[in-house]
Amino acid sequence: MPWVTAIILLPLFGAFTMLAVPPGGVVQARVHAFLTAGGTLALLAILVGLFDRDAGGPQFEDRHGWVSQVGLEWTVNVDGVSIWLMLLTGAMFFLAIAYACFRTPDRARGFLGLLLLAEAGLLGLFAAGNLVLFYVFWEAMLIPFYFLIGMWGGSDRVRATTRFVIYTMVGSLLMLVAILATAFIARDITGQFTFDFEALRGIAFSREESIWLFAGFAIAFIIKLPLWPFHGWMPAAYRAAPILVTGLLAAVMSKAGVYGLIKIGVPLFPEGAEYFQYHIIVLALAGIAYGSVVAWRQPTIRMLVAYSSLAHLGFVALGIMAFDNEAGQGAVLQMINHGIVVAAAFTIVGIITERSGKEEIDEIGGLANGAPWLAGVFLIVAMASLAIPGSNAFVGEFFILTGVFRHHWWAAAIACIGIAYAAVYMLRLYQSAMNGPRKGADGARVEMRLRDTVVLLPLIAAMGVIALWPAAIVGGTTRTVERLMAPAQIAADRPADQIRAGVAPNPPAAALPLPGDPVEAPQEVPTQ
Repeated sequence: MPWVTAIILLPLFGAFTMLAVPPGGVVQARVHAFLTAGGTLALLAILVGLFDRDAGGPQFEDRHGWVSQVGLEWTVNVDGVSIWLMLLTGAMFFLAIAYACFRTPDRARGFLGLLLLAEAGLLGLFAAGNLVLFYVFWEAMLIPFYFLIGMWGGSDRVRATTRFVIYTMVGSLLMLVAILATAFIARDITGQFTFDFEALRGIAFSREESIWLFAGFAIAFIIKLPLWPFHGWMPAAYRAAPILVTGLLAAVMSKAGVYGLIKIGVPLFPEGAEYFQYHIIVLALAGIAYGSVVAWRQPTIRMLVAYSSLAHLGFVALGIMAFDNEAGQGAVLQMINHGIVVAAAFTIVGIITERSGKEEIDEIGGLANGAPWLAGVFLIVAMASLAIPGSNAFVGEFFILTGVFRHHWWAAAIACIGIAYAAVYMLRLYQSAMNGPRKGADGARVEMRLRDTVVLLPLIAAMGVIALWPAAIVGGTTRTVERLMAPAQIAADRPADQIRAGVAPNPPAAALPLPGDPVEAPQEVPTQ
């Protein structure tokens, strides 16, 4: 069975068949979206069960020719990194749609249909097996988010969507140029015109070519992350979007950038990654410090969580650019942890702001007196955000800092400042909102209800499972991370005992001569 193709096409089919639901059929739209998202998550769970955790390369590949002469094919698969991000995507969208079914915004059919379309775009992005398909889904996922912010957002939605489109389009155009350049340069080297990830692996681009190609992709990736100072689109978009959409932007869409770094930038252009290694490490450290300090000074709970997300994503980028297997595994685990924790945090933000009518931190207080369950869940989420020992985020952050310290002790030391500041802003938020004298709404008004439990209980359960058994994810990423990191480790001249995967030269020596190589003239045979 073409598992991966089915997983991508099911929410896409659900989005388009939503048009068959009558305009006033809110109940039908809810049932349709819920069953589609639930079916997608069920297929993903089966795929995870069938996945071979000891294999490093792509699995469950579906390949169908389209215009093969110019390298255009439908090629989708999963590996030890993409499968977990696809599972995260399926789970987050299922919970988001379940939450929306309790209280669907106006134009329910359009809202739920766009959520399914965004899910299909992100699933396709994480499963893409070639650069063109990756680019198609990269662009496709932006369209539903644009309309979700522009049509259901707050008063500043026009400026937010305009800035969102400008930033992302600049990065996308640079990536498109880099994709075409990659294929043409690779053809000159191998004699094969292709966009396939595996076919491009091991190609000996010149150092200058690798630097320029990596730069074209990396700018698009760090804009999407976002990393400081390329985060200019984030504050307005997170502030204007409906809180449910803001949670999806932070929990899932931000992973597209870090996934691009570890899947494309580092393994395909290792010399370029090595050249820009310190540049991106410095940006990641600046993002950790900047996000932490700005979060501390934010007046609203929504933007405090938004800037804390910026800081945590800096840790993920730091782990990838360390070119260390342990740090890379920590980065993948932290992508999942961040998605779960930030989704829970924004859910709590939505509960408080919707029912109290307040977003300002200084205008909310004493809620724990009437909302003990919400206070308890909020405390668990806050402690996970701090990555305290015993929380799900601790292992991922520990892996990252250990791997980074092995090669760049100074970067690990600076990153620890972000951990200290996280304690400042998260404890400030919790103490102000839950404890102290009562301000604003009565705590009983914001206590957890059925729809809140439907979303928060699975997230807290997932945090508990990862905290107790992180090997469930880490063990499945080992071979893939080693394979993805090996080219950059070779380019960085790391010791042989740290490079645990081979990189076959492409093209192999047996393939010479190639098109463009000088050909020896045939020797004449003397006649008698």
